[in-house]
Amino acid sequence: MIRFRIVFSVVGIIVQGFALLMLIPLLSALLSKQYDSAGMFVLCSLVGLLGGQLAWRCHKEKNFDDLTRVEGMAAVAFSWMGVALVGAVPYLGFGVGVIDALFESMSGFTTTGATILKDFSILNSSMFFYRGYTQWLGGMGILVLFVAILPYLAVSGRQLFFAETSSATKEKLTPRISDTARRLWGWYFFLTVLESVILFGLGMPLNDAISNSFTTMAAGGFSPHPESIMGYKNPGVEWVIIFFMFLAGANFTLQVKGIKGNLGSFFKNPELRLYVLIIAVATVLLSLNLYASECDTGALCTVRTAMFQNISILTTTGFATVDFELWSDGAKVILLVLMFIGGCSGSAGGGIKVVRLLLMLRYLGCVLLKALHPRAVITIKLDRRTFKESEIQPIFSFVALYFAFFAICGTIAALLENNLIVGYTGAIATLGNIGPGFGVIGPMGSFADLHWLTRSIYIFLMWAGRLEIMAVAVFLRLETWRDSRW
Repeated sequence: MIRFRIVFSVVGIIVQGFALLMLIPLLSALLSKQYDSAGMFVLCSLVGLLGGQLAWRCHKEKNFDDLTRVEGMAAVAFSWMGVALVGAVPYLGFGVGVIDALFESMSGFTTTGATILKDFSILNSSMFFYRGYTQWLGGMGILVLFVAILPYLAVSGRQLFFAETSSATKEKLTPRISDTARRLWGWYFFLTVLESVILFGLGMPLNDAISNSFTTMAAGGFSPHPESIMGYKNPGVEWVIIFFMFLAGANFTLQVKGIKGNLGSFFKNPELRLYVLIIAVATVLLSLNLYASECDTGALCTVRTAMFQNISILTTTGFATVDFELWSDGAKVILLVLMFIGGCSGSAGGGIKVVRLLLMLRYLGCVLLKALHPRAVITIKLDRRTFKESEIQPIFSFVALYFAFFAICGTIAALLENNLIVGYTGAIATLGNIGPGFGVIGPMGSFADLHWLTRSIYIFLMWAGRLEIMAVAVFLRLETWRDSRW
């Protein structure tokens, strides 16, 4: 049962909060004397404040202490949609159509990085700042931010926090959810500032340094340069972004524990070890493939290119230092496999997540061992935690739903576009919140020329992927809506 007045009220709080956060891109526009974008930011803020206020008043008691799990999931799902709708307003002022504006906005907040822009000159520097800013807000999670700072959500923070940061493992730094959220955002903010300073020191323009740092730490991939990171032609910049993309795809909770002196938990974490192993193996394979086909490229340059692109795809960032659409099919296969994995749990990355892959592999190992020794009592352990079989089954359910969404939506998109490659790679690129696919939607391409129904399907997949499928799939069952009331 869902009480819509409570759900709408929570959505109203989040949308109003986002409207206030528009002051930062507004300041950027005013400092740049770009009054056209400043006007659109003001309009966006007014729309958010008005719409959010109306939704917030749906629940007069302003008491959220009895928010149920399904209501928390509904609040998170509809908040993401509400913020994306309001966030689309600035794009409309620059001649972008309604569906394209929503596509770009949803791609920003879900940290997907897919774009409908073909001509980057239609936007000014403050709009590119805004694009990166939306990804930065979405990277750690807008609702996690408001759980940290809003007293209205203090009691219901547990439901919202776990619905927002859903993963196979759910860790807290402190007993209070709001304290955990504040520490995570603090570390996230520090890394963003640090990367911005380093990139600026390496010669990148200040606005670009900030925008690229926003999208690196969010594992988003929106770059103000039309040729992504390749356009800067700076190996030092590439190495810096490799390092910060790695951190963006790793567990932030684990990182905070590490800087507080518990380095053992960081380096001994089995998920992180598998994450590093995947990057290492993929880099070796891709380097060998590229070196064999591009003999004129130096060994170090080849390794850097391979590592950058592998980490970019694995963490679902979507940056590019080369047009990998021009690579051989063998090289593309490596990237395609990484698209289905994603980052670590508790990271800014999307996808299936490394921890789910690890638990499934261990479970399958136990199943095979059980076949040899039927009477053996076998347990599945991960980082000093024992998982019951009932805890493993939802992981397989998630993966099954993930592939079902991919197959159904990818098939429809392929039929609409009459293009197998675009249909299916576009589906995994948006569902996994990765960004670029292959073909016309490759790293130097755009989603602009796709059928409007295809773009609508991809908007849905970006939304579903950011919510990790379950928060969307649960609302496809009639039982969820039964006995719901205002």
